[in-house]
Amino acid sequence: MTCNLILCIFILIILNFYWSYGASGATRDQLILANFKAQLSKARTLKQALAIYADANVRNRHQVAMQTDLRKIEKEINIQLADFDLPKDDKIVPYVNGGCLPRITCVPVYAQQATTGGIVFPNCVEVHRCSGCCQETQFSCEPTKIDFVSFSPIIKFEHGEGSIPPIAALKPFKTENHTECTCKCKLKEDACPSNAQVLDHELCRCREQACFPQCQAMQRCQLLNTQDKPSCVCKRPIPGQNGAYSCPSGYQPDARCKKCMKYP
Repeated sequence: MTCNLILCIFILIILNFYWSYGASGATRDQLILANFKAQLSKARTLKQALAIYADANVRNRHQVAMQTDLRKIEKEINIQLADFDLPKDDKIVPYVNGGCLPRITCVPVYAQQATTGGIVFPNCVEVHRCSGCCQETQFSCEPTKIDFVSFSPIIKFEHGEGSIPPIAALKPFKTENHTECTCKCKLKEDACPSNAQVLDHELCRCREQACFPQCQAMQRCQLLNTQDKPSCVCKRPIPGQNGAYSCPSGYQPDARCKKCMKYP
């Protein structure tokens, strides 16, 4: 009987260890992959992408090879490309990845004043605005650093009948100039349909809230009707709790769901 009890306790410890570290390991891998994708959005060339791939903590069979010799991987890619049967008239050109970066954009200068009469010069100016694609569609390219710049002199040619238009100076034209960008989650805090879920900004998706302290092997994390946050609920009734599977506020079940204990 004693041996069976020791064996059961040992199995419970192993299951709890697997649940705790196995589940957190999966989440950790997801975060590593999300970070890798975010960094990849900033790469402009194949070499930069491969360097990011080599440095990232992504589990794959090519990782060691890439960290030791990126040129070897590039050669392997070119060998694979040679196997494609492409038409001879196909024009292959080097590309630049359209990642999330500040890019030169033309913005109109005092467009409203130009429509009320007269000619504004310049009618548009070049500034940098964040644009480009992110690795996943639920992210958008957004500025993380914005400077405001003023352009001057801005002039307006007034229309005059039969004479040279007079010139009027306009106040400096002030507008945004983006200097740093990143891929940000498009979803808002209220995007998750259930209050049992929270928005994970790094993964940009809704996930179930985690229980704290962490639940044991004989428990599950569950949101009860009377709670705002989930708590550990036993898979069998707890002795002394009138058939209840959970503990009162401020308490948690022990590892074997035999009694309720006060939070440490």
